[in-house]
Amino acid sequence: MFTPPDYLSPSSIRTFLDCPQKFKLNRFDNIKEPPTWQTHLGTFVHEVLEHLYGLPHDERTIDSVKTLAGQLWTSQEWEAKILALAEPLGSIKDFKVAAFNNMTNLWNLEEPAETDLDEMELKLDVEVEGVRMLGYIDRLAIDDEQSAIISDYKTGNVPKAQFKTDDEIFFQLLAYALMLEASDGIPTTKLELLYLTHSTKLELAATPVKLSIAKGTIVETKENLDKACETEEFHCNVTKLCNWCYYKKINVCPAHK
Repeated sequence: MFTPPDYLSPSSIRTFLDCPQKFKLNRFDNIKEPPTWQTHLGTFVHEVLEHLYGLPHDERTIDSVKTLAGQLWTSQEWEAKILALAEPLGSIKDFKVAAFNNMTNLWNLEEPAETDLDEMELKLDVEVEGVRMLGYIDRLAIDDEQSAIISDYKTGNVPKAQFKTDDEIFFQLLAYALMLEASDGIPTTKLELLYLTHSTKLELAATPVKLSIAKGTIVETKENLDKACETEEFHCNVTKLCNWCYYKKINVCPAHK
């Protein structure tokens, strides 16, 4: 019998929902997926923009982005990280261009010099309906009514509505809203996903109905995970997404051996 993890995160819940076997291979068999070009791109862009919003309002310029990117590139040894990738999608120059384009596309979505954020990378460790949850909110702003606006940077493609519902697209932020209210009693009014690559902002009102659906997902996932740990049965969700799955590629997934 497997011992259920001490806590869940929005991303681990998403993994279990996508494929319980993938969750098992990652969490219990400790076979971690290596970093990819896309994950490194997202992390580097997040780092630079976090530092950008740490500057005084009048210093939040594209020139500051260039300076910060250069400093972090060196101090965090990003070139070595990119060169170590097993499957790079281009050269070092290609990575830098993609990252810089994502960063500067922020100006197509908002004016950083006029944007007020109250918290960045806010850690939350709290129970939601008896389920311990851990997560980090990218950006948090408190409006005049003392309600929260939670936003998150994305460097991937904008999801297509015909393939994913708002409840799925915004699940991570809806979970953060539930966690924030459980932790600090602060209600959330609006959720924002900033897709930097395509200069697109998706917004969703954090209504009681949406929050209730997310709460149900959290509770149901915990129940199903506990049951899987008890029975040791983690089934495989075989879909087209398997073609991009790391565990299929390295031949450890039972569905594809």
